[in-house]
Amino acid sequence: IIANGKDWLVCNASLLEERAVDLLWLPLSHIFGFGELCIGNTLGWTSYMSDPATALGKMPEVAPTVFMSVPVYWEKLAMLAQAAPDPKKRLAELTGGRLKFCLSGGAGLKREVKEFFLANGVLIIEGYGLTETSPTLTLNRQDAYRFDTVGKPLPSVELRLADDGEILAKGANVFAGYHDDPDATREAFTSDGWFKTGDVGRFTPDGFLQIIDRKKDILVTAGGKNVPPVNIEMRFAGDPLVSNVVVYGDGKRYLVAGVWVTEPATEATWAKVKERVDRVNASLASYETIKRVFVEDRPLTVDGGMLTASLKVRRKKVYEAFRDRFESLYEAQGGA
Repeated sequence: IIANGKDWLVCNASLLEERAVDLLWLPLSHIFGFGELCIGNTLGWTSYMSDPATALGKMPEVAPTVFMSVPVYWEKLAMLAQAAPDPKKRLAELTGGRLKFCLSGGAGLKREVKEFFLANGVLIIEGYGLTETSPTLTLNRQDAYRFDTVGKPLPSVELRLADDGEILAKGANVFAGYHDDPDATREAFTSDGWFKTGDVGRFTPDGFLQIIDRKKDILVTAGGKNVPPVNIEMRFAGDPLVSNVVVYGDGKRYLVAGVWVTEPATEATWAKVKERVDRVNASLASYETIKRVFVEDRPLTVDGGMLTASLKVRRKKVYEAFRDRFESLYEAQGGA
């Protein structure tokens, strides 16, 4: 953690100020929130503690200069500001107008959202990492960023790609192993000591890292096509009607999905969902398209075990809980 913190300070020195004002709502049980607290303590920030339900409402009052969040809050701020006659003025009203250091993590943030904030004078930095790497491996920086990537490796980090594209890491920030679990620890590393992240990536010609998907989450259709479901699901991000989409179809002839909506699942809502799915399908290869969906208005929650503390979908848990609903979509068209 100390090695990672030093890299953070070096890479973000031009944006990180002593005595900044931070609005901290991320769970401290998660390395993202814990890291934010550590940086604030190191630099003497005034950190106002909040929670997921009230954080955005507190922004105009606190007027933070620092805000770190998962994508859903950046997307909501952008959506609210863009709906106003003067988006720049509205964005300043919503955030307090003093944002200087902004970080998005936990999942990929839509490029359009990052470009909207930048056009209005706010750069949102994105990075990539895991709890096992304390947590950051790569960061975009004020003087070196690409919105289609998660940045370049930190100074103390070495990265390479395995033959199947899995991202492998070495560095002082990489953990020593899992507590009292030598088998899991052995499985987490290659024979020559590289940590296996479980994520599949690629490097751009200028050295920035792009994340393709979780290795274990990639769906392989009956036709042998490898489909990263996140690449499809993220196309629904920011839609006020849709809270979550989970794509399903490993070993199947085609893909289906569960769609969790923010309003009652009536016939009219289903028609809206179909319109959204059709729009997303138009941008996908035929083997990636979603053929059928079910609509659910009971939200996926952290307390229910379906979301992580950073609000990412626990895919395996959702598959287990809704397997009958997913499978019924194939039965309706004559099997898989």
